Amino acid sequence: MQIRHGLVRVPQSRSNSPDDFEGAKFYADLLEALPAPAAYIRLDGRILLSNTKFAEICKASGYEAAAQNLRDMLSEAGWGHCQAALSMSLNGLPALSSGTIEFNCGAVLCNHLVCTSFVSLAKDQPAVLVQFEQRTIGQTNTGAAGRRSGSLLSGMGSNRPDDEGALLKHFPDDVLVFDPAASSKEKAGRILQAIDSAYDAADLATQLGEHPVGVTQTLYIPETGLLQGTETDRRMCEIRLVPLPGTGEEIESGTMAIIRRNVDCPHEVAENRRLAYQDPLTSLANRRAFTKSLDTELLRLAKDETSGLAVFYIDLDEFKKVNDLGGHDAGDSMLQRVASSLALTLGEFGTAARIGGDEFAGMLPAVNQEAAMAVAENILEAFARIRLEVADRVFTIGGSIGVAYAADWASAENCDGAGLLALADRACLRGKRFGGQSVQVHSVQARDCPSVGGCVETLPEFGNFQANELTLYSMPIVCLKKQKNCGAEILLRLQGDLSQGLSSKAWISAAERSGFIAQVDSWTLDKVLDAAERSPTRTILTMNVSAESARDSNFRDSLYQRLSINPLLASRLCLEISEKDFLREPADISYFIKFVSDLGCQTAIDDFAGHWPVLSRLTGLRVDWLKLAAGVPQEAMNDPAKASLLKALVSAARELGLKTIAKHVEARDEAEFLSSLDIEAAQGFYFGRPEPWPEAS
Repeated sequence: MQIRHGLVRVPQSRSNSPDDFEGAKFYADLLEALPAPAAYIRLDGRILLSNTKFAEICKASGYEAAAQNLRDMLSEAGWGHCQAALSMSLNGLPALSSGTIEFNCGAVLCNHLVCTSFVSLAKDQPAVLVQFEQRTIGQTNTGAAGRRSGSLLSGMGSNRPDDEGALLKHFPDDVLVFDPAASSKEKAGRILQAIDSAYDAADLATQLGEHPVGVTQTLYIPETGLLQGTETDRRMCEIRLVPLPGTGEEIESGTMAIIRRNVDCPHEVAENRRLAYQDPLTSLANRRAFTKSLDTELLRLAKDETSGLAVFYIDLDEFKKVNDLGGHDAGDSMLQRVASSLALTLGEFGTAARIGGDEFAGMLPAVNQEAAMAVAENILEAFARIRLEVADRVFTIGGSIGVAYAADWASAENCDGAGLLALADRACLRGKRFGGQSVQVHSVQARDCPSVGGCVETLPEFGNFQANELTLYSMPIVCLKKQKNCGAEILLRLQGDLSQGLSSKAWISAAERSGFIAQVDSWTLDKVLDAAERSPTRTILTMNVSAESARDSNFRDSLYQRLSINPLLASRLCLEISEKDFLREPADISYFIKFVSDLGCQTAIDDFAGHWPVLSRLTGLRVDWLKLAAGVPQEAMNDPAKASLLKALVSAARELGLKTIAKHVEARDEAEFLSSLDIEAAQGFYFGRPEPWPEAS
């Protein structure tokens, strides 16, 4: 049986009888050949095999070695010394321990023990070969002491008896022993000769010369002498330099070099380990590392009752447009900015990870669910501040966040890291079903995790376009100065089964991903123009147009043909383009605005937040309206400085010939505040909720 690197795999066994192990006779014979009492012992103290000498010592002290655990047989101090040596040897380093080790009864087991190679004898658990030497400190190198030195120096020209070299004879690695007087050059020459390597001797001698006296050191040199490109050429020799304890009055008796061949390059091992747990693009933890950290955090939760645990699942909204319009380099840059933003928001006590293409995760201790919710909102606010400029395009990003909050260990005791992440994923999915840019919180209960499956429900993709799935609603737009309706925004809504649990915004996002949004916009445009032809009123009808439709020549041709037949309809139609689409595709959107303006239609920039790239281009465009982003007026109400800036913006827009509309007005004080800023128009629940549009029926 060949022994390599100190480890031999043998089948599992149910007992510690030598006859139960494959190859047990080999190990039993090895033990009997050793001059000292010896045994194969596991880290927990279980004795798997022992020789006659060891059994006799145990029996004399009242123990049966074959049926005992060494930990139970030894005194507390004795077991501590033995356990430390076992642990060191299991890490691949032979251990020499000096000091009296006693049985519980007070009898002496040994004065020194030597732990060398380990094998896997039972149930794939490694056991260490331990020799117990009974000699006293200060003996000369005769008798027992001589046998110890002889075993270490065997093969080095020593004239000790052959049986005293049994230990190193069966040691699985190459071993060289140097006297204290040996120079670094001599050591390097002997090591390279032993491994037959072409490595530079002067370089190795320099490394050995830097080896501190009395300290264990590990060096690596290429197996072939030079590191080259092939996998074979990149194998290494590991050289462990171990100081040998002196005998008698000697402090040090030399250095032992333990050489292992054909090992992995430690730098490559470290790099592979890093890559296995790190996302290469963002340098955040990957899914594997994140779930592992979650498992660790759950253990913390079991001991710490001061705070719960919040797990965040983050799915970026409309990231595909960044990739499609800006290229994959722009997409990578956006992901890196998102990663930095997320890590900064979670801070030193949180963990951020990238777990998919445009999906991120995070975790953070949180005292309550409200605190977890606040962190999620801070994440979205930080995303909203991201700006990525690529040529003349400016990209922004948003996201949907699901939060799984475990208040204490009792609520999450049945969960593991993967289960908590799946719960957060499902909460995120709920947010996306309502259009994204939202935070959904799930309070984790003990019954939740066992039911978590491997797959998570996905949003339905927009497939074949079905007109009977859609209907139109209208929402009034009110002139604030005259306090009367001056127009209506036409809104797309779902009907039938699709309206259950899925918002129009989410459904439209699915249509955009599937490439059918231009069909949806064309259907809406036809309905709006049909109703405008039949209606005797002269109010303005506004509708949103996607960037895909603005680029679509068929959509533009359809609009041109309808208005060519009845040019007066153009004056009643206002087409809205969102600010984010304008930022992403300024050239295409500018062309579309000019095209529809030439036809006589009004135009509007929707969700306007005052970004400079938009303002700088408005002077050259014939835009009629700026529709403020939701929340902008509300923030200004509570902040005098923001109110002054908003009023200045409204005034500057008026000088450019632009009128302003505020959205989401829900109370009288908001309407009065908007009037004080000279904002022309507003819409929201205060003025009227969306209602089915009769003209569309």
